[in-house]
Amino acid sequence: MATLRRSTFLLGLAAASLLAACTAGEAESGAGTGNSDAGGAADTGAFPVTLEHVYGETVIPAAPARVVTIGWMTHDIVAALGLAPVGVSTSWGGDEEGFTPWFRTQVEEVLGADLPTVLAETEDGPDYEQILSLAPDAILAPHSGISEVQYERLSEIAPTLAYREGAWSSGTWQDLTGIVATALGRVPEGETLIADTAQLIADEAAAHPNLDGASFVYTVTLSGADGGTEMALYVSGDPRVALLREFGLVDTPALADLSAGVGPDEFYTGVSLEQLDTVEADVVVAWSNSAENTQYSLEHPLFSRWDPIANSRYYVTDDSTLGMATSGPSVLSLPWAIEQGYIAGISAAIDGTPTVREAA
Repeated sequence: MATLRRSTFLLGLAAASLLAACTAGEAESGAGTGNSDAGGAADTGAFPVTLEHVYGETVIPAAPARVVTIGWMTHDIVAALGLAPVGVSTSWGGDEEGFTPWFRTQVEEVLGADLPTVLAETEDGPDYEQILSLAPDAILAPHSGISEVQYERLSEIAPTLAYREGAWSSGTWQDLTGIVATALGRVPEGETLIADTAQLIADEAAAHPNLDGASFVYTVTLSGADGGTEMALYVSGDPRVALLREFGLVDTPALADLSAGVGPDEFYTGVSLEQLDTVEADVVVAWSNSAENTQYSLEHPLFSRWDPIANSRYYVTDDSTLGMATSGPSVLSLPWAIEQGYIAGISAAIDGTPTVREAA
């Protein structure tokens, strides 16, 4: 069984409670406001706030007005809560400037704010001088891979929040939303976002009843370049897998056994292509690095004979933007993905109408 470790482009999932990492302190007045706050004021009475993370505790003394985010999804949540970040990491699947369409729309059209600076990366991590020049009063990196040394250097610039337990692990999209909302003093707004997004998911699931109880595999297409002999399966706790369960789908029965022994810092396992017939699934969902890899997979002599592929029960996306929306789900990206037909396409695939979504 092959396993691969996390990278800055792939996510894992660890259990965390909605606000377990956060404790509110006594009220403090005088929280600053800035031009980036285009969506209403935070609850200044919630501060100071203390947040626990892998490197200790971070105290945010007053409502942040200028926020820098590092990693995935956090910038979406900050913007959804009404505050335009001043600096963000570039987004996989983003446009030429590094922004996803749902984030760009939220900042420019909903908040009427300027797009943030896209942070540069150096051999030592984020460009500290660039971040310093943005004058942040909080740096949020709860879903990132910052090291302890990087955390300490960032903390010299502004109060910095790292991830709770493991790199690129922040819990569910609900957990991360709650943590960011607490850091910004916007807990009620965060609860509303969670409730509204959960209702959107429930409505979409109800519109596609064949999802309920359908078994699935989430994988990545094969690559002809490496001549691999295994198919990857994302583990049950991976966010893209956990997301589909929210729509009523269930893990393939084979996943539990195949994932036995997979460590907390690993997000997928593998099965030999010669043993694919042992993996039962009503539908296969996959993302692909290229149209060439998609074609190679669908024509592969072993993969193409696997029951769900042979019977056209698959949904494959070559579109990295949709891949980002569903691999790093957030309260902004999920509505966008649903609108783009992600769930409708999977529903159709269960009934034997396959989808290959091409890159934009």
